[in-house]
Amino acid sequence: MAAAVAGRSLGFGIALAGIASVAIGTALLYAGGPPPAPPRPRPPPADQASADIKFSATLYKAMLEQDAKQFGVTAFHPQDLSQPFPYFKELSTGDRKLKVGSTMQTPHLRLSLVVRKETGSMEGQIYRADHLVLRIENLTSKTLAYRVVTSVPDEEHCASKGVITQNAIVLEPNQSVSRTECFFRTDQRIDIKSIEVMEVPRLSGYYLSRLAPGLVLYSARTSAGHAPPKGLTCPQTFSWRDIRDGADRGEFGWRDVIDFYARHSCEEYAFFPAYRFRTSASPPLPARPPA
Repeated sequence: MAAAVAGRSLGFGIALAGIASVAIGTALLYAGGPPPAPPRPRPPPADQASADIKFSATLYKAMLEQDAKQFGVTAFHPQDLSQPFPYFKELSTGDRKLKVGSTMQTPHLRLSLVVRKETGSMEGQIYRADHLVLRIENLTSKTLAYRVVTSVPDEEHCASKGVITQNAIVLEPNQSVSRTECFFRTDQRIDIKSIEVMEVPRLSGYYLSRLAPGLVLYSARTSAGHAPPKGLTCPQTFSWRDIRDGADRGEFGWRDVIDFYARHSCEEYAFFPAYRFRTSASPPLPARPPA
């Protein structure tokens, strides 16, 4: 996969270099002869040349347009990804207990907890059992990156729970998803610990959906069953431990990681700890790690 990624970037770079060569040759042809040859520059190191191609604004724009076409995103403008994305921390202090049959609503989401029979597997045996199922509904006409953090009294009891196929990272406009929280026990509730959402362009929704949620600050318990609507989950092109450790130290958070991958294909670019949520349209993209 790494070879394929490098090949894609190199292919774009070669094409750009070819266009530049043709333009220069044409100019020389009609200028009455070539000027004196300048001193031949030293070629940059191979790694630097590769990085210069990968982080070229022209190449980045071409990749975005190619991906928009691949995912069927119409009326896409590359400059849309340079703008700040609206971010909301809709629950951040204190726990909110949600019991079966009750509903909780924020400006962007509606949460409801139900009991439903779901299929699971334990020691190779298939079973059906009552589960606590959290339904999460997007109340808006926006594409939302979201994270709803919950806790249950006994995490170990949930280890072999059933799984529902879902998009654990992105909600399309007015879409709802369901996820299993744990097996059901009499009069059981869950605790809603925090709710974060970010309004993103449609192409960003596809980019983010291709992440492996367990590697980018989502709980393995609640993100189980994640499946992107288009394309395959990206290969691990970054150090998930660096992301977890940096977040645990409070150096950056969910919104920083999500903001990066909303603007960069996870096939081509990797989050770096110095990156922060964008509050303006500059600096230019793609984001490049410090030297």
